[in-house]
Amino acid sequence: MSEDIEIRMRRALRPVEPPAGFAERVMRALPTRPAPAPVTVLRAAPRPGLWRRISAPSALAASFVVAIVLGQHVGEEQAKREQRAGLAARRQLMEALHVTSQKLDLAYQAVKRPTPKPEATEENRS
Repeated sequence: MSEDIEIRMRRALRPVEPPAGFAERVMRALPTRPAPAPVTVLRAAPRPGLWRRISAPSALAASFVVAIVLGQHVGEEQAKREQRAGLAARRQLMEALHVTSQKLDLAYQAVKRPTPKPEATEENRS
């Protein structure tokens, strides 16, 4: 099978002689004189005006200023929020400490209060 494919490929790829007069016909089809290449004259680009020269740097500087101002504003607002949250936590802590103090006072009073003595009749019930 492999030899058959090899034989067919050799037949298909063998050199073939062109017909008589082929080279002369190709040479006659070519133009006798090459066409001149187009020439483009390059001129120096006109220098941009003042506005075009300063517009990009001005826009960049303006964007930096806006970014800085907005960043400061956002930072201040975040600091205010954190301060409000801290004050709210402080109020909650103070309330919790106050309630704890009251409960500890009640527990202290309950511990220091004299305990009533049990009656003798109740004790001898067997």
